[in-house]
Amino acid sequence: MPSYQILLFGIAKDLLKSDKISYTVEQKMSAGDLLTDLKNSYPVLGDLPSLRIAVDHHFPKPEFLVEENMEIALIPPVSGG
Repeated sequence: MPSYQILLFGIAKDLLKSDKISYTVEQKMSAGDLLTDLKNSYPVLGDLPSLRIAVDHHFPKPEFLVEENMEIALIPPVSGG
């Protein structure tokens, strides 16, 4: 079973009270499915309207297949000035 190490930033880090989570699934997942699954497993993430998943320092298309050894991060909504 694949196990993903997911880095957390900003409000996602605050909500889950950690800077990283380990997430085990039945089979490899696409980026879109992984994000949806994470929002279902951690309902507080579902309240973040523009939460994105980054893989190896880029924002992949939803159908991109995520491998276990890739760097995965949840990027929350940000504002700037």
